[in-house]
Amino acid sequence: MALIHLASYASQWRGYEYYESGKVKTCQRTDDDQYEGMVSGSNGMIYQVRINLAHPRTSQCTCPHAAGKRIVCKHMVALYFAAFPDEAENYREEVIEAEEEAEREREEEENAVIDYVSKMKKADLQQALLQLLFDGPEWQYDHFIEEHLHR
Repeated sequence: MALIHLASYASQWRGYEYYESGKVKTCQRTDDDQYEGMVSGSNGMIYQVRINLAHPRTSQCTCPHAAGKRIVCKHMVALYFAAFPDEAENYREEVIEAEEEAEREREEEENAVIDYVSKMKKADLQQALLQLLFDGPEWQYDHFIEEHLHR
């Protein structure tokens, strides 16, 4: 799956979405490690795409983002998933797993903050609140004034 890992995370996800939504119009194997196809872009244009699995940086797409450059774009990713649907499923499962792990970590962090704050002394809480209000973003201060001092 080296081709996928050379794409940005945004191109990986968009390529997956393109594959899932049927934007890959054609996909054919042209050699042991090469596939060609046509992929519809977000603007309705059809792009010619060629991916080379042995040498992913030599893959090509006629889209403005990749034309003449050695990058892996979302159209290349979409074509890859069309050629290897099991890899698309693996990718989707990896994304879901990563999102679930990030959510678990966020919940653990929130619980640690709640636990810490619940153990703080009143003077420490007051000092922390003032620091957040005066050193934080202006909208936060304004919101506090609006909500608590009824200006």
